Amino acid sequence: MKRKILAILLCVSMCLCMSGCGSEKAEDTSSSERAASVSNGSLKADSSVVAVGKTTVTYSEYRTYYYFMKNQYEGILGSEIWQYSKAIDGKKTIGQEAIESVLRLIIQVKVICKEAAIEKVKLETDEKEEADFKAKTAYESLSEKDRTGNGIDLATLTKIFEENKLVQKMYNVEIGKVKLDLTADQIRAAKVQLIYRAADSKNKASVKTEMEQIRQSLNTSQSSFYATAKENTQADEVECIVGNSDSRTSLAKTVLALKQGQISNVIEEKDGFYIACCVEPDSAELQQQYRNQVVQEKQTEAFRKAYKTWSDKFQVKVSKALLSDNG
Repeated sequence: MKRKILAILLCVSMCLCMSGCGSEKAEDTSSSERAASVSNGSLKADSSVVAVGKTTVTYSEYRTYYYFMKNQYEGILGSEIWQYSKAIDGKKTIGQEAIESVLRLIIQVKVICKEAAIEKVKLETDEKEEADFKAKTAYESLSEKDRTGNGIDLATLTKIFEENKLVQKMYNVEIGKVKLDLTADQIRAAKVQLIYRAADSKNKASVKTEMEQIRQSLNTSQSSFYATAKENTQADEVECIVGNSDSRTSLAKTVLALKQGQISNVIEEKDGFYIACCVEPDSAELQQQYRNQVVQEKQTEAFRKAYKTWSDKFQVKVSKALLSDNG
């Protein structure tokens, strides 16, 4: 149940994928709604710890968000995970990173809800009832110890669920404005596995040499392309669909010419170098998958741009006492 709740609360963060609390702060201009004050001393349940314009977030609300996130990871990795240092220099623990992630999520929710009020977008009766029912179910699933120990009350949890439901509605409204008319050629695509290395003008020659060496090793290696890619790529994923709507035009042109199982030569792109192995060549089924992928990417891009416009309207403040916590 706790993981389901977290999935609901993370809907915004997954759409926006922003980093750093500072990235949420609007320019302090005359057109921005100035942030209300926050508490920088000893924090109590009703202390204001975040302000997005005049809208404030209590320590109790923050702790409710944080509780569900924390339990997601403690159940898998143990409570000691929060003291591990993420950075090599040991300046920031994973617990501190978690605090900043929760703050980003809360700020995003508040910004979008404030914009919803401006645009007069609100929950219909059935939508509100659905959110309230899920909040009540979530609340009842918690032990009394968890509720009291983390300051979780039904009113706050209901507010959180209603606001996240409104955020989902705003997201759907915004992406509904995206209209794409893709031609048959624009959705030609292939499923590939990629080895990727980033490069710029300073290291382009050396990275290309490294990639040429990796390409040569594939001729004699006993390992699969996938295993070699996992070991050498700098991309988050090895396997993906690449097609003619991709901004990496050289990569797209090359992979669409490959036969199943064929490995490309080193491909140069603006962001670096690639080696591709064709897993599945162009087909009607792949084209449909790729069409959906392109539409989703364009919708997400449009929502991020809209959010940037919205967030510039509100100055943001975060409690220094909260940021100094170790999580």
